[in-house]
Amino acid sequence: MEDVIEMVVEKIIPSELIIHPGEKLADILKERGILYDELVAELGVSISYISDVMAGKENISKGLTLGLERVLGVPQSFWCNLQANYFAKIDQYGN
Repeated sequence: MEDVIEMVVEKIIPSELIIHPGEKLADILKERGILYDELVAELGVSISYISDVMAGKENISKGLTLGLERVLGVPQSFWCNLQANYFAKIDQYGN
């Protein structure tokens, strides 16, 4: 019985801990008081793309990581690592 409970807990809790890079992007924008319109204008991307990234529906592309580094000053490696960690957790927990 304990094994079953452990398996269930491992499947439920990790999904709460898996952070899509878009969630962090949304946090940074909020902390800095940057509006979506301002960000998309600086990046030259559509608001729907940025909205999808922040909702976890789209992944952060290499081009976007470069733009975020330029506009926000957050290194490209930070965004790439977040995306890689997200993929690894999805693979690990199958969520």
